[in-house]
Amino acid sequence: MPIVKIAVMYQIFFDQRSIVICHKGYKCPDGHKSVIFVNSENSDLSEIPSLLDTSKHISTLYIPSEEPEETFRRLSAHFTEIHAGGGVVENREGQYLFIFRNGVWDLPKGKQEEGEDIAVTALREVEEECGVRNIELKDPICITYHTYHRDGKFYLKHTHWYRMYDPIREELKPQLEEDITSAVWVRREDLPKCLENTYPSIKEVVGRL
Repeated sequence: MPIVKIAVMYQIFFDQRSIVICHKGYKCPDGHKSVIFVNSENSDLSEIPSLLDTSKHISTLYIPSEEPEETFRRLSAHFTEIHAGGGVVENREGQYLFIFRNGVWDLPKGKQEEGEDIAVTALREVEEECGVRNIELKDPICITYHTYHRDGKFYLKHTHWYRMYDPIREELKPQLEEDITSAVWVRREDLPKCLENTYPSIKEVVGRL
């Protein structure tokens, strides 16, 4: 599940569900699919990943904490952590670059290579996945977090997002070997159509534009 820091909260996405680490003063929304984890600063968080993985009826698991950052750090220790970089590319016509991968609209992103600066990762992945070469790196947008279960391990991916700019509106060439079947420029007024079929973490990023 990707995690996004929102004021004093962290949100970690797991498919369409999430873990929210919030301050104890936060009013957690009521709902039959929401669960509040009774947390103290000494609580054992080791079973949280498998709990959400096996309890499909839980939509949101809230973890109130006096120290959300410390709780997030302790929870992260129970995952294998990886880092990735991605970009929201805007062209001179005010359109945004989207890719279509595995039947879902997405933004270009990919895993950080050893010793690579994360901003360099983001720019490289956009170039590789979309076949562009004139992209300009701008300011950071946010970090999203999501988790997934693979080969007996729980992974927590930190994806660092950056604004980018294409001054010439390049022709796009999707990286087919990465299962990207289409790369397109989307007008801002058409973004809601893409967001109907995308990941919650992508909605989080686009919501910050």
